[in-house]
Amino acid sequence: MTLLDLFKMSTSETDDEALIARSLLYIGCGFLVLLPNAFCIIVFNSSKEFRQKFVFFTMLSLSDMINGISFILAGMGRYNLILAHRFHIQTSKSECITQFVWPIFMLIGGQLPATFHCLLTVERVLAVNRVSWYRSHWSWRHRMYLTILGITGCVALNLLAIWISYHDESRNSDRICAVFDSTGIIYGTAHYILIAFSYLIAFVVTLNLFWKSHKSKFLNTSERRKQMAILILSGINVIMVSFPNTVLVADEWHGKGFNVLFVGIAYLLYGIQSCFNLPIFYFFRLEFKRRLHDIFRCQYPNSVFFTSNNEMSRQQISRVGPTISRVGSR
Repeated sequence: MTLLDLFKMSTSETDDEALIARSLLYIGCGFLVLLPNAFCIIVFNSSKEFRQKFVFFTMLSLSDMINGISFILAGMGRYNLILAHRFHIQTSKSECITQFVWPIFMLIGGQLPATFHCLLTVERVLAVNRVSWYRSHWSWRHRMYLTILGITGCVALNLLAIWISYHDESRNSDRICAVFDSTGIIYGTAHYILIAFSYLIAFVVTLNLFWKSHKSKFLNTSERRKQMAILILSGINVIMVSFPNTVLVADEWHGKGFNVLFVGIAYLLYGIQSCFNLPIFYFFRLEFKRRLHDIFRCQYPNSVFFTSNNEMSRQQISRVGPTISRVGSR
């Protein structure tokens, strides 16, 4: 049976062949997301300076990996249920969110990337509009505090989702246990709309920053490239997150009238957008590109070629300092 044949089939959610195809696509998409983001995390944690400087980038890549894992878990879980003939069983929302692992991962995998993308936008706003304060006061501690705040907010939202699922007595016709099936139509709608709006707001703010600072004499080429990286990420997310979110919400509010495979392929965009971190960082962050090349050449932090410009400056100062002291002592 071809992909076109599956699209022409009934739109019923009980169509096993379409669900199997959808599950296999989810598994493939999940593994596709994991690899590039794993490279990003390795680069961002390759030295102490990078770990402190790229806290938000590390957490964004980790969040996207959680999103990829959610695709793998959902695909494998549903696939196994169908093969075991245990998929078409009525299930409550509380059973979905407690008996299966992928609903929580799908919630977190949507909320965390949006959260850290917004925090990256906040950092860009400070870097452009509060240049002196940013360069003199902004540190990794501020990034860690905001990281903890963002994670706490996501945990609170997921606790709310669990609470709602326990107080919803309606039952699902099967065990697909997507976000709407696990949390209800109201929470699910708010979940997808807030995520879409967070990316849209980040894009508008970043675009405004880029437009205002494009001809500024105070921003160097490196700073403009950083803004461009965040702007492109925001633009990709607006397109590839807003569309599947709209499809999912419309499908739920219109009685799940869309084809099973169409909804699944639309939702794949939600995962594929997580693959763009690596190429965007590579082409628009020069230090990331250099460090990635050094890692592939198996050069370590104590190597001269592995040292960033700031690290070189500190090392040169540390070498000059003792020399001056010895000259003074003579």
